Amino acid sequence: MLEFYQKRSWRAVVYSPITVAILLLITIGLARIVYDRYSIERDMYQRRMAAEAEVAELLERKAMLEEKVEYLSHERGIEAEMRRNFDVAQPGEKVVIILDTEESNVQPLSALSATTSAPWYLFWR
Repeated sequence: MLEFYQKRSWRAVVYSPITVAILLLITIGLARIVYDRYSIERDMYQRRMAAEAEVAELLERKAMLEEKVEYLSHERGIEAEMRRNFDVAQPGEKVVIILDTEESNVQPLSALSATTSAPWYLFWR
């Protein structure tokens, strides 16, 4: 019978309003800490994704620059860049200029406006 009363006294302590309030405060505190850690984890995840995207972009740029360095490391690449940037030619090379032999039917704007006899309100034609 003594054991029954001892169990009853422990039950009274566990179910007392003070114990329940303390456990509720501890639960609220732990929930707040967990939420803070969760928000920090989300922020770190977003930063990581941004950093990975930046790394991928930098790796693409590195590959492009390596291709350009490889291209410019050969004599042919150097010559092509010099020709493109500085308009140079090797000794003995000649310049060829291609002219259009056909007469174009382009008229100046002043001649076109003098020959037309459209009314002023049909200017969009």
